[in-house]
Amino acid sequence: MLLLIASAQALEFTVDVTLPAEMKEAGLDEAQLEEEMTAKINEKLHVADMGGYLDQMANANVLSSKGMGADYGSDMQRFCVGAAFGTAVNGAGINFDGGEEALPETGFALQIGIMAGLNLGAFSDDDSALRRFKLYVSGMSATTARDPFEGTFFNYGGHLQVKAIKGGNVTDPVHWGGLDVTGGYEFSSYELSLSQDMPINADPMEWTATGTYRIGADAQSIPVEVSTSFHLLVVSAWVGAGADYNLSGNAESSIEIDGPISVTYDGQTEEAGYATLSLSESGTAATLTPRAFVGLQADIVFLKLYGQLNVTLDESVGGQLGARVVF
Repeated sequence: MLLLIASAQALEFTVDVTLPAEMKEAGLDEAQLEEEMTAKINEKLHVADMGGYLDQMANANVLSSKGMGADYGSDMQRFCVGAAFGTAVNGAGINFDGGEEALPETGFALQIGIMAGLNLGAFSDDDSALRRFKLYVSGMSATTARDPFEGTFFNYGGHLQVKAIKGGNVTDPVHWGGLDVTGGYEFSSYELSLSQDMPINADPMEWTATGTYRIGADAQSIPVEVSTSFHLLVVSAWVGAGADYNLSGNAESSIEIDGPISVTYDGQTEEAGYATLSLSESGTAATLTPRAFVGLQADIVFLKLYGQLNVTLDESVGGQLGARVVF
């Protein structure tokens, strides 16, 4: 039996393989099988590197909702409504889905949000100073599936955008959008929790784990951004830079799972052991996150279809797709 205990990260991990006599006689080795299953559980469930993994989850969650709560490319004159889908990863390069494993291979977070915006000068004269100020609110909560896990996300925020330098006439088919400064407050959280049996295979073995496996991240941040946009006929593009001051950015794990190990040999499957895993750990995001972003948008009269890419200096990359109706 392999037994690992590490109090520093509240870890208790046992793998016990007891083979039937005929499998031993055929040459299978219990100690070797225990080592192989232990290594596979470590790999699939991030047991050995849970602290670093949670740091990545916390950083990805910080970035996951950036850009969904404000409009950088439409130069709203009255009001807008919209929705967007976004993901972010940390430590995986440009990869927006977290990999093919049940658990994301590195830090990952998903957000979906709806938003509404109002130009504070919507009912003022065109030359009114209020036209420079735009207010946005956004938020959403829902549950998604990432079998055998259930994903829950929650986000909300508010932003104020100021036109620091006015651009060209918004009715011109080709014009510069000026220089915008955007700031606000954002909260985001993302959680994965085990919702069904989780098989882990280490040929010729399979561990069927059940119980509680939960990892979650939440963040409160104050973004400050500077951006500019360009408009050419029915296409708009923007580029910007900013930084997020994270009032909090945490991730935690709560794991209590166990289950039988089955071994298949020569066409015969036998229950031949048991494994248990108990682990709690925490991680944190960087306090200050500088980032850059770019976006491209199709302008179909009032309908705007857009995509945005966000990149930070802490190896986080995020992407969004969304639609807005802007007046």
